[in-house]
Amino acid sequence: MRELMAMLLRDRYEVTLAVNGKAGLEAVRTVRPDLLVLDLLMPIMHGFEVCQRLRADPELKNTKILISSSKSYKHDVRTAVEETGADGYIVKPFEVADFIRRVDEMAGA
Repeated sequence: MRELMAMLLRDRYEVTLAVNGKAGLEAVRTVRPDLLVLDLLMPIMHGFEVCQRLRADPELKNTKILISSSKSYKHDVRTAVEETGADGYIVKPFEVADFIRRVDEMAGA
């Protein structure tokens, strides 16, 4: 899914991939992206923890975060947005056009 999302966005944005939550957090610290598309269920570090750490970091707290997850429970969506500070949430599977629209909106494109 990570590769599919990257393929969908590469023509419009510079894309960096990470294989787990810890690597993703390190990539954000290095690359300083405007927007992060983040899965919840990742190896090594859960997406909620990545989101919380970004929001706690003064230099990265304004990074836009779109969580993309197959978890569609209202509790997960509420936790992502209200408790960990994600800017948006999209449930997989999603329509390609909807995903691109959400990224464009959050990236200000």
